[in-house]
Amino acid sequence: MRGLQITESTQTGAPVLATGISLSVARGEVIGLVGVTGSGAREIALAIPGRLPEPAVIAAGSILIDGIELVGASRRALNRLRDTKISLTSPAAPTGLAPDQVIGRQLARTLRRTGGLSRTDAARRALELLEKVGLPDPQATSLVVPTQLEPTALLQVTIAAALSQPPDILILDEPTRAVEAAGEPSALELCRGFLQEFGLSIIVVSRNLGLAAAICDRVAVVEAGRVVEQASAAEILASPRHPHTHSLLEAARYARG
Repeated sequence: MRGLQITESTQTGAPVLATGISLSVARGEVIGLVGVTGSGAREIALAIPGRLPEPAVIAAGSILIDGIELVGASRRALNRLRDTKISLTSPAAPTGLAPDQVIGRQLARTLRRTGGLSRTDAARRALELLEKVGLPDPQATSLVVPTQLEPTALLQVTIAAALSQPPDILILDEPTRAVEAAGEPSALELCRGFLQEFGLSIIVVSRNLGLAAAICDRVAVVEAGRVVEQASAAEILASPRHPHTHSLLEAARYARG
């Protein structure tokens, strides 16, 4: 991203949601965008796959993926990129799967459509994905529907679904919300190891700086639409420089009790 600016709408004088955003993500790197609700962190991430909630728009700047410009790209071009290079998981669509249909069957159907696998191979690959993300009983998980899962298991299924056809960039929108609810960061740690096997670039959007720093290589702290601090996760935890970073760390410590 270079000089990215996001506004609430196309109208003149529309409120600015994010401005002056310049970030890069290397292949295989995990970067966190951390900020409270309304900070602009989520909008920055959603701008990448062209998923900004209407009527918000990119007003200026550039987003390049492997030399391909995303800002101003046609809907067809963005759909093609979302099929091959960018995958997004979001609370608005927690798994990318129907909530009332059996998980294994849905994963297998996606694998047959995108990977050209046979029915038998797709079913086997679906179980392999569920095992890879750390689920203790992939066979049992494959036979239930998403609404029957606990928060951490749902997060793991979310990532398995997103990786039915491995993208270059995976955007995890608020994955730590499920972890916070269950009080168990180990699911994210398992998923990080799994994702790195694919050599993916990963962007994690979170309100919890402590949890994000635990799984990210680098963290960008967002306040009022601007990146106010950016450093390695270790540096952020050991010697935060910006007052807002200090307050987010204190909030994370308080939440842990």
